[in-house]
Amino acid sequence: MPSRILNRLIVLYNQDMSAQPAEPAASSEVMEIPASEARSRISELLDAVADGEFVYLTRRGKRVAALMPADIAENYEKIEDEYWARRAEEARARLAAGEDEVISFDQLLAEAESTHRTA
Repeated sequence: MPSRILNRLIVLYNQDMSAQPAEPAASSEVMEIPASEARSRISELLDAVADGEFVYLTRRGKRVAALMPADIAENYEKIEDEYWARRAEEARARLAAGEDEVISFDQLLAEAESTHRTA
């Protein structure tokens, strides 16, 4: 049963985080640049980000990281913090109502690993 709770938590987290995408404004530009090239252009890239642009760093053509304006990253962190605080409060309420049980971390890992092996 607890492994189902963990799986449900993961699903709810992903749904909640995707429900509030942090997309650039329509007027913002998006740049892609190889990470190796970014090293020599960091000042220019930081100026672009400060002006509201998004910069994706790539390796072998695949996006591996993003530079974004700090206010957008801070907003993302705030959304994530609020999400986990809400989930923790819901879990505390279920425990207080006797709807859920507390298990050890070792038991959680064991159940998650056994579920993973059978999947």
